[in-house]
Amino acid sequence: MQKKTSSEHFTKYGSVYEHSMEGTPGYIGRDWQTPARRNIYNLYHFESEVFIEIKDGMGCLLVGSEPDSAMLEEFSIHRFIRIKPGVYFDIVSVTSSLSYRMLMPIDFNYKMVALPSSYFFKRILPRIRISEIHGYYYNIRSSGYQFKGETHSFFELTFVDRGCLITEIEGERYELLENELILYAPGQFHNQSVPNDNSCSYVTIIFSMDIEQSDEHPQDYRAILNRKFSYDKKIHSLMKTFVRESDSVLPYTNSLMICILQEIIIRLVQDSFVGKAPDIPIPGLRQTYQDELMERVIAFIDENICEPITIAELCQKFSMSRSSMQLLFKENIDTTPKKYISDLKLSRSRDMILSGKYNVSEIALMMGFNSVHYFSRTFTQKYNIAPSEYSKKLLPQ
Repeated sequence: MQKKTSSEHFTKYGSVYEHSMEGTPGYIGRDWQTPARRNIYNLYHFESEVFIEIKDGMGCLLVGSEPDSAMLEEFSIHRFIRIKPGVYFDIVSVTSSLSYRMLMPIDFNYKMVALPSSYFFKRILPRIRISEIHGYYYNIRSSGYQFKGETHSFFELTFVDRGCLITEIEGERYELLENELILYAPGQFHNQSVPNDNSCSYVTIIFSMDIEQSDEHPQDYRAILNRKFSYDKKIHSLMKTFVRESDSVLPYTNSLMICILQEIIIRLVQDSFVGKAPDIPIPGLRQTYQDELMERVIAFIDENICEPITIAELCQKFSMSRSSMQLLFKENIDTTPKKYISDLKLSRSRDMILSGKYNVSEIALMMGFNSVHYFSRTFTQKYNIAPSEYSKKLLPQ
């Protein structure tokens, strides 16, 4: 962690000051322009005090009492600083470039001291970049589902919310259970299937990503491929947040979704090196994804209940097959989509009858029924009384 030059800890090396030393009698100044770099091989060592005044950009001061790479400390520098005589130091740019002025006494004396081993400055740069999310889906598949497979030029993440999903990557078979995930790389052939007597709900995210390998961890890209990841509390929470944010209408939601996905990938990379044991799933969270999808479907039906909503329209709206939509309703509210829509229309129709503002024909038309006769027949089957009789029974004549 970098320290601040204004902190108490910096006082053994120097101090900060407010007003420029430019033009001070007995001092000369030199302008420096330094690019961003990582390896430091030498340090300055002045016998007199030195003043550093940042002109443009931001830098990091590497400083120590001895020319020892292991003993150097890092201080963030973006203001005027005075460095005491006899201190070993150098300045690294943490922006694309850094310009500063160094002021010394006219009779200054200094030397460049080579470090026994180079100091590696760890710049804070994004090594994992997700440039675009091309698609994200919540899939509900019934027993025996088969996807023959595909190859494409994107990354694809699959996270199983419930049930069991079998996938093959270039001929190698993986079984994904609840809260497990796998990552397909660009160009990898993969297929998916659901075992018989089972069902599966899972999230699919397709995206473009660049991963910069480092000298420290040259295998980090391959470490997250061709393996399944077990339950992890942080990743599960991130997946939950991703699904929730995907329906948000707030500004910059798309940017937030990319950030969430980027964090998921970073944590997968980190876990591949740590090799930690899987967490124990938290009870009560298994319904997260279906609950949120169900809420979206129900909200859509509620908003459009006066229209002649079809199951095909629902499936197209939420990118689901008919069997998946049926399974979603069955598992969550123990009914069918058709029955749910019909019951809601009839409930609203009954309320409209009670209001006394509309006749039966108007209600049938306003609620999107195909005909008055169909409305009357359906209403009678549901409530054991015809809508016209219901109106006469409950409303004063």
